[in-house]
Amino acid sequence: MIKSHPGQDIRKLHPFLPSRSDVVAMDALSLPPQFSGAANYIFNLVINLLKQPRCWPLVIFCREEHTHLFRSCLAPGDRLAPVKLKGQLHKLIFYEFYLKARLREARAAVFYATHYLCPPQSRDIVFINTFHDMGFIKHPRFYPRHKQIYFSRRMNTFLERSDVVVAVSNTTASQIKELFPHLAAPVVVIPPGTDHLGELPDETPPPPTTQPVILAVNTFEKRKNIPFIIEVFNQLKSRFQIPHRLVIVGQSGNAAAEIVAAQKGSPFRAEIELTQFVPDPELVRLYRQCDLFINASVYEGFGFTPFEAIRMGRPVFLYGNAAVREFIGPHPYIFNHLDAARWAETIWLARRD
Repeated sequence: MIKSHPGQDIRKLHPFLPSRSDVVAMDALSLPPQFSGAANYIFNLVINLLKQPRCWPLVIFCREEHTHLFRSCLAPGDRLAPVKLKGQLHKLIFYEFYLKARLREARAAVFYATHYLCPPQSRDIVFINTFHDMGFIKHPRFYPRHKQIYFSRRMNTFLERSDVVVAVSNTTASQIKELFPHLAAPVVVIPPGTDHLGELPDETPPPPTTQPVILAVNTFEKRKNIPFIIEVFNQLKSRFQIPHRLVIVGQSGNAAAEIVAAQKGSPFRAEIELTQFVPDPELVRLYRQCDLFINASVYEGFGFTPFEAIRMGRPVFLYGNAAVREFIGPHPYIFNHLDAARWAETIWLARRD
């Protein structure tokens, strides 16, 4: 599972895809300026579908500034459909009122949505839609107020518009069925992978004089629980005098202020490094050179970064959220609690032994 990518599992969708030269439209409109998490899924899915042997052409709907990402992968008959979007509200309006007309102009028989949003139903277009998690409904406290309101009211609409629902995990699929038992569309589970990291270089150990690193990689969102990781690090330093520094990598999110406050409030703040987004080659280097990886995210639909660390051969210490339990199962380094002192003791004993 870890080394697979969404394009390799397209066979699961063959019953819903055209078998002749009908057009399939792909949605890449949700790609942000910098990729992580779901953005890696969307980009990887589109690129791998472009590279798949197929008898039907693809039309890629993307922002104008992202056309260069796909142009070199187009096969004969494929084309780009660039869209100029002026913000999040404009994007929502485009999906709701303009996208269906653009799909008809493209003669699309299938529209593959990739991030919840899809236009009103059409009799002549099959909608396949990826749902990454149900966090907006199951755990609204982790999200900004405007996302809580919008997705709690619109999730049912987007599911009902979908002819096929793609869930990124059995966890997400079961929550969809729990929350929306009336849903008639088939639900297909296709986990993402870690191929967005590309071909991995040979492992390069850190220089012997380098201070060892504990690494955490996550967007600075509330559900990622990064202040707890800082507390675990405080315990490791104060109780066990470990020589490590803590490096936390992630894009800014709705918990950025809390994370900065936790760093500044730590007696070991000089050894805690908060790093904004880094490109994949630098991320690979950080994974390769860290002593261990830690993740305390309390809710995920899939959760990329633990699998990225595992792919690098790093020891990982994880909170056992539903996705971790689904894909990894029971393990001594997977915790079913958020007791920082016990995490620290387990990590210290594992390193000692």
